[in-house]
Amino acid sequence: MSGAGLAVAALAWLAGINILLAVFNALPAAPLDGGRLLRAIVWWKTGSPLRATAVATAAGRVLGWLLVGLGLYLVLVGAVFSGIWLVVIGWFVIAMASVEGGQARLRELLAGIPVSDAMTPDPMTVRATTTVSEFLTDPDYRYRHSAFPVVANGNIVAGLVTLKRADALPDTERASTTVTDVMVPVDELPTPHPDDPLARLVPELQARPAHRALVLEGGRLVGIVTSSDISRVTAWLSSSSAWRKRTL
Repeated sequence: MSGAGLAVAALAWLAGINILLAVFNALPAAPLDGGRLLRAIVWWKTGSPLRATAVATAAGRVLGWLLVGLGLYLVLVGAVFSGIWLVVIGWFVIAMASVEGGQARLRELLAGIPVSDAMTPDPMTVRATTTVSEFLTDPDYRYRHSAFPVVANGNIVAGLVTLKRADALPDTERASTTVTDVMVPVDELPTPHPDDPLARLVPELQARPAHRALVLEGGRLVGIVTSSDISRVTAWLSSSSAWRKRTL
């Protein structure tokens, strides 16, 4: 009987925790599910996705700070463990609300913008047979950019070589090593089409160590996109009167 009682108590405790988590997740604040519902309602009422994102993000930050404040109070009155947990949860909610708000705003800002609007067209390339020594000493490469697409026979894109990776090779090996040995293979790079949505490319650029994409059209290299290019476009859109008219 005592064992059954303990089992029932444990199940009741778990059920209570699940109910508490469900209620917490339903609160109207980003990044919780309730925050997404709040964003949808504000968007429906105002017609502005940016305003809806700002409201949901602000609600998430307010909730986070309330949790931090409550946690600090509990620490002061002696409930140290519970208080610290609330502070940690509060900081997490604040951070995630800020990240989610920034990502949503970026997606909305870049909506309808193609990759071709951000790319640098016809980038300078490096032949696959070029040695690392030649690559590093040629002023055409050394002083123009920090990364270059690598092309093989027939201008087939093979990858991307950066000055940083090439410069990391020991001096004694540079004359006998080609750029293909230190490049990032094309299979490990985003390769969007010029007409692809720029917003869809952003998370790929952030996830790949090279932070660059080679733009291909029919298998032919037509451009390159870097994180700096994305920043330039978003800065222009943020200050553009045309963008402000789109969001009214």
